[in-house]
Amino acid sequence: MNAKPKTMDEHLEYLFEIVKLKLFFLARWQNEHPEEEFSFILRNRVDIFRKTDINPEGLVPVGEYFELPRWQALEKRLFEIYTMVKGDEKCFEEWGFDYLRPCIERRCERDFYDVSRITAYQCGFLRHNPAPNEDGKTLGFHIANDRTPDSFFSDPEHIKECFGKLMDVAEQRFKLVNIGTGTWLNSVPKWLALFPQEWQDHMGEPDMNIRWHYGFWGQFINARGCFNARAAAVLRETGRMPYLRRVSYCSIKAMRAHLETL
Repeated sequence: MNAKPKTMDEHLEYLFEIVKLKLFFLARWQNEHPEEEFSFILRNRVDIFRKTDINPEGLVPVGEYFELPRWQALEKRLFEIYTMVKGDEKCFEEWGFDYLRPCIERRCERDFYDVSRITAYQCGFLRHNPAPNEDGKTLGFHIANDRTPDSFFSDPEHIKECFGKLMDVAEQRFKLVNIGTGTWLNSVPKWLALFPQEWQDHMGEPDMNIRWHYGFWGQFINARGCFNARAAAVLRETGRMPYLRRVSYCSIKAMRAHLETL
């Protein structure tokens, strides 16, 4: 507890390191999946756009901006670099970062002061979807750390309160009986301990279809919002993420009973 808040310099370092890691991953994925378009991987499997000043919005932009001339030029140049280095992952990371660095630096201050990352969360560290899942029984939710620079895991009573609010919304507003989510945390024991056995029983298979969002990439950010170098080292060494995203759900009834045991 009582960790120091992240500084502007630390945030810039985080942006630098996460972009480097995503460049490495982009090259690795392209090498292993030559049938995929480079631009598809860049847009859909890594999140570099939002880390640049080409993004005119906040951390979670509503619009699509891949047709902007500056972004088109960025895509073209990165592909040229990938081609020049003949798919060398380390070299692509270094050259690609040198090219991207100025537009990351220009983004840093706006990114640092953007509070939309957490203000959109209606239930503490949990944000529910605006509508039920396709099954008509489940309210999907997302996770963010609202206790930074500490972790929400450090406050069990806060965890109970946030899930209580989420389940109240699910039952009272949407008339639903389940809650569920897809996240890398579903591969982490201390997260799984928050849920009843039903959660394990309904667990989906690991998702190998890596996408750009925090459901996959959140594991590379620590509680302070800085770069998780340990997790990144695993990805660099193995080419695989330490934790894979999985989808699960449980009944609200079982969840309420389980929370009482924490």
